Amino acid sequence: MRRLKYTLSLLILAAAAFGQTAPVTVSYSYAGYPLYIPVDSADVITIGSIVVPDAIKMTKVTVKVLLQYPNVGDLNLYLYSPDGTRVKLLEGNCSALVNVDTTFDDSAATKYADFCPAEAGRGPYRGNEPLSNFNSADSSLGIWRLAVENSRSDSRAGWLKSYTLQITGNSQAAPTFRPETVLNSASGRSGVIAPGELISILGIGLGPVPGFTAAPGTWPTSLGGVSVSINGTDIPLVYASGFRIDGQVPYELAVTGPATVQVRNNSVSSATVQVNTQFSVPGVYTTGPLGLGQAKAVNQNGTLNSAQAPARRGEVIAVYATGLGPVVPSSPAGQGGPARPLSEASLAVAATIGGVPATVTFAGLAPGYAGTYQVNILIPATATPGTRELIISNGGNNSQSPVSIEVQ
Repeated sequence: MRRLKYTLSLLILAAAAFGQTAPVTVSYSYAGYPLYIPVDSADVITIGSIVVPDAIKMTKVTVKVLLQYPNVGDLNLYLYSPDGTRVKLLEGNCSALVNVDTTFDDSAATKYADFCPAEAGRGPYRGNEPLSNFNSADSSLGIWRLAVENSRSDSRAGWLKSYTLQITGNSQAAPTFRPETVLNSASGRSGVIAPGELISILGIGLGPVPGFTAAPGTWPTSLGGVSVSINGTDIPLVYASGFRIDGQVPYELAVTGPATVQVRNNSVSSATVQVNTQFSVPGVYTTGPLGLGQAKAVNQNGTLNSAQAPARRGEVIAVYATGLGPVVPSSPAGQGGPARPLSEASLAVAATIGGVPATVTFAGLAPGYAGTYQVNILIPATATPGTRELIISNGGNNSQSPVSIEVQ
């Protein structure tokens, strides 16, 4: 495993240094449960999503589709790339044909809509529009979507059973990420940042493999040969790897419109990406994945809040978050919050527990932790015992949902 990681690191650095790319072919499949295709009057479009983690400048895309449906002529079938490019595969074609089980490929001699094959697995065939339309996109990286719409029948329904993408092209040596992969490190919310927020940038070729973690103390603005600039200013970084960078947005971020974000990996820079800005983007840290579930919180007696150790009504619980915006007195980004005096959130912070308003006794930087806010909340006497939803709000913005704490 160490040799593999070392080899990958050398490949990334060599490609960055010499501008070389390598032709590759990757395949990814929708692996979820079959997706229901309802009747036309339901006015619902069925969407199957595939996450492609590879950054490739595309030269060819094919897609294998399996639909179970009694009259293909009722359906519109579209494929969307991460940048929003749409290719029509079918649009009201092949009336009375049962099911779709084929591969759509530009190199095929015949359009599916012209031949309408009844035999399962026959093909490949061309779609109504060329899949080569995707070749103008900047990258394959991101979420691909196959959309199936029943636009003609209120008596027939079916299933999207599976589909598989095959993408061929050149690996992109430059760091590659998208606005939707700039995330609040607590909530996973994407595409918008706030002053002082801890963010995670996900992508390809972002930095070294394996990654680097900053030493204790003030975070550097260059880590493992990686730097990240927001509006031209390098930000403090705590972690940098090939697929993820963690850092802190400067408190001085101007909230006057979109901000520009760029990653530099040694001598190679990514494209500039724009993300929206707000004065706050509250995100609560959780013990579960994807920023959901049990909040990371400490009860008044010092125990971690859990089903086995619930918080008592009338006591104070400490919840940890990021993205609560400016603080007073100000604190440099990349440094732990001060203990004396405490840096408090400039924007008023409110909370509800199970829908019941709860008093916030303190909201500001957690002493010793960069970009991490501590919100002390008094559990209302009227709160209902059990697992209760927690929402923190400030600057007119709410934390993610569902996040919960346990109340005794």
